[in-house]
Amino acid sequence: MRGWRISVLLLLVSLVAGADTPRHWKHDDRGVLIVIARAPVKLRTWKNPYEGQADAIRTGEKLYRQHCAECHGDDARGRGRAANLRMPGVQNATPGELLWFLRNGNLAAGMPSWSGLPLGRRWQIVAYLKTLRGQFLLQ
Repeated sequence: MRGWRISVLLLLVSLVAGADTPRHWKHDDRGVLIVIARAPVKLRTWKNPYEGQADAIRTGEKLYRQHCAECHGDDARGRGRAANLRMPGVQNATPGELLWFLRNGNLAAGMPSWSGLPLGRRWQIVAYLKTLRGQFLLQ
C-alpha cells in the first residue's frame, strides 16, 4: 500500500514539474519561445526606456495584475495553456521582442493583443516581467 502512495506522489510531482516546460513549446537558438522570436529582428535591439526604474516596475506589476494575472497567475508561473513568464523561453527574449509580443499577441494560443494599451504602459509591463528573471524554479 505504501509503495502505491509513493508512486502516485512521484507521478504528481513529475506532472507539476513538466507543466512549466510543455514539450510543444519550441525555442529558437537563443532559447526564446518561437512565438516571441517571430518579432522583427530589428526589434531585438530596442531598449526599454523604463528598465530599472522602480516606479515604472511597480506600475508594470499593477498593470500585470490587471491585464495578465487572470491567465498567467498572480505569480506569473502560468495556468493551463498560459506560459510561465519566469521560464527562460520568455526571459531570454529581449525587451523589444516582449513589447512586440504584447502588442501582437498570439490568438491561436489564447494570448490577446494588447495594442490598445498605450506604448508606455506596455514598456512598464516588460520592465516588471524582466524583474522575474532567475525566478523560474518553484519555491
